[in-house]
Amino acid sequence: MLAVIYGLFSLVLVLGGGIVVYDSQLYTEAQRARAPRLSQAYLGSGVLLILVGAIGLLWIASGRSVWTLNAVLVVVAALPSLVQHLLHCRLDLDRSPLENRIRSATGRTTPNSE
Repeated sequence: MLAVIYGLFSLVLVLGGGIVVYDSQLYTEAQRARAPRLSQAYLGSGVLLILVGAIGLLWIASGRSVWTLNAVLVVVAALPSLVQHLLHCRLDLDRSPLENRIRSATGRTTPNSE
């Protein structure tokens, strides 16, 4: 049962990593130029999520212990949030470009949307 839970968590990391990679591409060139290392770190954290999630799925499929995987998954899962927070502080943004797109598509725009 525990292997199934960590397998699902690994799958969520792969999907979440794809969203992070997509979101990192939505920042404008001017925004990326203002914080080049943080924008690259944000993209890299998304790629790392995808890799760790895929390795986690292979790890579980091969029947290895989930306890070793547990520590890696938890630490890597938090990384994109931290990097995005630092990026938004540097760029003085309230929301990510992906969130702005979703809000405009659903009609939930606010005056503060960028």
